[in-house]
Amino acid sequence: MLKKVLVSTVCALTALSAFGSEIIVKLNVSPDQFLEEHQEIKELKPLVKDLDLYLAIGHERAVLDVTNKSQFSGIEYAMNNDEVKPRMNPNDPELGKQWAFEPGFSQKGIDATDAWSITTGGMNVLGQDIVVAVVDGGVDVSHKDLAANIWVNQGEIPGNGIDDDGNGYVDDINGWNAISNNNSIPKSSHGTHVAGTVGAVGNNGIGVTGVNWNVKIMAINGSTSNTAQVLRAYGYVLKQKKLWIETNGEKGANVVVTNSSFGIDGANCNSSRYKAWNDMYNEMGKYGILSAAATANRNWDIDRKGDVPTGCSSPYVIAVTNTTNRDKLNSGAGYGKTQIDIGAPGTSIHSTTPYDRTGSKTGTSMATPHIAGTVALMHAAASTNFAVKFDTDPAAAALDLKQLLLDTAKPISALKGKTVSGGRLDLGQAVLGIHNW
Repeated sequence: MLKKVLVSTVCALTALSAFGSEIIVKLNVSPDQFLEEHQEIKELKPLVKDLDLYLAIGHERAVLDVTNKSQFSGIEYAMNNDEVKPRMNPNDPELGKQWAFEPGFSQKGIDATDAWSITTGGMNVLGQDIVVAVVDGGVDVSHKDLAANIWVNQGEIPGNGIDDDGNGYVDDINGWNAISNNNSIPKSSHGTHVAGTVGAVGNNGIGVTGVNWNVKIMAINGSTSNTAQVLRAYGYVLKQKKLWIETNGEKGANVVVTNSSFGIDGANCNSSRYKAWNDMYNEMGKYGILSAAATANRNWDIDRKGDVPTGCSSPYVIAVTNTTNRDKLNSGAGYGKTQIDIGAPGTSIHSTTPYDRTGSKTGTSMATPHIAGTVALMHAAASTNFAVKFDTDPAAAALDLKQLLLDTAKPISALKGKTVSGGRLDLGQAVLGIHNW
């Protein structure tokens, strides 16, 4: 970005606009005199004549030369022709039931409107898909409010019984069933609800919206059995991300975050008994994958009681607890000054349920997808600087993103001394922060 250049009259010249060849100027001479003195500028378009405001247009190099001059006579000030975006709210008819997003609850919700004015999801600035792996009991991938956002493995030919992309999984079109070890994804009510919070299609006039209106959701069944099945599920995620990196995006998936709304109450994740959990999160983290994890639905201190996975020491885990529409810690949710990172809305959360339905659920499981969805939305909003760093050093960039997420949390008294951040998710500030990174 160009640094500001002081002018002799009043203000400072700032960086060129996104158009590269335009600046807004307030003149203190006539337009003809200005054009005569600055022949680098080819055209002046009136904006507000009563204020002597004009749009100055020239070739990019010429405008750059003008703005870099120490003396820029004939103007009172110059400024960027910055892009302005609408304050977006989707037309999904059940938005009013989604208190975490709905503008009427903005003081207790996650500031979604400001975030959506920057981005509603989709690809990152480098044109790469953004994938969230929902590791749960399965997802209704045909749900009318999810189907358009379900990840599709372009390297597989559906139903031919062949591992077309050579990733070790046959016909893994939308994800994997790590319990049955096949491509049959169950329509779990829990997992479908989680997926809807992450990325129900927004602004489609149907049902609800997700944190992301447009994202890729990878459906994985792996949370309803035992540790081995969970590790198998994460192994699928890791394989797809490594394949994506190795093939420069031609195969696999650009998974940036997993959502894990499950765990083992009262377990010491940092003991040898649970070592593989930390190893798994650290290995995924090496490839830029953060893991949003729901803490225990118990009113106890995780720092003392322990938990898997939210008591794990891996820095790539984001441990999440449940807040209410009054910005209180849910009375049935875990907390921990050193182990639980952040709070997010998790009480009476309205989202998708199987067979094209919607419904409300409560729990840390409902809080966590707000965080996983935020990680994905931050990638969609991220500056080129961040996207390039994530491409070249994904592990470090992932931790940068996590820290920004925690730093921008809204401080609330209910979480002071009970979480690392002391606050509740602020989607708007997190997205703005990464956009300006």
